[in-house]
Amino acid sequence: MDSIKDITKEDIEELFDGNIFSKGEEYFEEGLVESIELLDNTTIMGVVVGNERYKVTISLESEGDIICDCTCPCEFNCKHSAALLLKWISEKEEFSGKKKPDGATDKEDKFSREPIEKIISDKDKEELVTLVAEMIRRNPELKSLIVLRKNEIVQKIRIIFSRYWDWNEIRELISELELILNGIKKSKSLWGKKLLEEIEKASGIIIHGMDSVHDDEGAISDFLEEWYELYGKIFATTNPSKEEKIEFIKKILKLMEKDEYGMEESYEKSFLGMCKNLGDVELIKEYYKKDENVKEEEDSYDDADDYDQFYLELYEKIGANEKFLELSRDKCFSLDTIDKLIQLERFEEALKECEKQKEFSEDIENRKIVLLKRFGRDKEAKELLFNLAKKIGEISYAKKLKNECKNDEWKEYLRKLLDAAKKNKWNEFVSRIYFNEEDYKNAYEYGQDLSDAEYLELLAKKLSKIYPDYSCQILRRFCFENISHGSGWPYKKAGQLLKEIKKIDSAGSFYKKTKKEVILKHKKKYSLMEIIEKI
Repeated sequence: MDSIKDITKEDIEELFDGNIFSKGEEYFEEGLVESIELLDNTTIMGVVVGNERYKVTISLESEGDIICDCTCPCEFNCKHSAALLLKWISEKEEFSGKKKPDGATDKEDKFSREPIEKIISDKDKEELVTLVAEMIRRNPELKSLIVLRKNEIVQKIRIIFSRYWDWNEIRELISELELILNGIKKSKSLWGKKLLEEIEKASGIIIHGMDSVHDDEGAISDFLEEWYELYGKIFATTNPSKEEKIEFIKKILKLMEKDEYGMEESYEKSFLGMCKNLGDVELIKEYYKKDENVKEEEDSYDDADDYDQFYLELYEKIGANEKFLELSRDKCFSLDTIDKLIQLERFEEALKECEKQKEFSEDIENRKIVLLKRFGRDKEAKELLFNLAKKIGEISYAKKLKNECKNDEWKEYLRKLLDAAKKNKWNEFVSRIYFNEEDYKNAYEYGQDLSDAEYLELLAKKLSKIYPDYSCQILRRFCFENISHGSGWPYKKAGQLLKEIKKIDSAGSFYKKTKKEVILKHKKKYSLMEIIEKI
């Protein structure tokens, strides 16, 4: 897949969980996709209306993977992303020049397809000044992105935390804080001790303001990590003396000691921000000691592995590769060692590290496969893939193995995989293997007790022409399961499944029987009856 225009509905169905896809379909059908824009050949962006107006960005990576980002609490691969993608495939012809929206002029159509960066670059300075001024007039909070004056950061943070934030408002809180953070990054002329003072005061307000934030899922922690890393970076730009660095480290450690919200990792990012060389790492090590300075609680950094992983992060930042390898080997962080050796293109050493491992590690086995193929040891790589598939029961390994094999070679591996999986009663793995081999009848036989709605609905589609009875059985099961989940969208989904049964069941007997059974069992569910009676 080279372009976002190549995405099909089947791709979308495979990308999302069945329930999420269904909800996204509902949002699309109800017209909740407010806008959609093609940014370039691999990226679209739009706004989808849910509890709030969410900004969704869909991009296609070079490997063909579809990446979904959303400003909703779910953040990625959510119903809003599914809705935007469904909107995209229904309208993408309008962005390709093959068809124009009704009533659109050539100029309007060109504008709708043109990336926003190109539109802006074509404006002269006077037009851009007018445009930015108008945007800030409509959205005053955007002013932070252009300039921040002394005391503005503290004032803005204080205003934000002057109210109570419920769990469903956390995204709004983070958006407001991120505007300020981005404004700080862009106000480079303020970098120095004055800005450092502002950040320190604002940090105190944020810490005490956590009492007013109902954040059960910890969504604000990512923002705080970025905030404190920037805090450390700003401190480093003041060219601090050794004594000032020690004072800064102690100041952060006091925050950690007083923390009641499990945000030690966020404060820790301050050290990452300030660290520029090995001397800084050693200074941090001297004062940031896991046993003396960190509270001994289950969620704190008394866990030795987490503590040492942090120092790997510091070595990584300053490019101290040998120190990184020395620590990772000393602490038996095998995967970190192997990844660093691969990064340094020391492939033979990396392979030796893989072969040294006595305990099974899926991640290390995967690294070993890549390295073996690099050295042309393809037969050994195939055996490893086979053993991974047989040991874990993961279909992706079976697919990779098939792609690596010639036809006769694959048939022998396939026989062994099926024998092992059936012996272990891994019915889902067996079903998916048959599905991958386009043996949909056997996929159905071994998949009858599975609960993966997304997979089984896809199987039902494949069965619909050759084995319609099996297809109808699957759809009937999920029709009743959706009804049991309650009213609203599950009822609509049940209705959609019943419609599919009607299309597939050419004789009509199975459909009539299923519809009659739904009515007899659930006739008191009036909103369901409204849907069923229309089918």
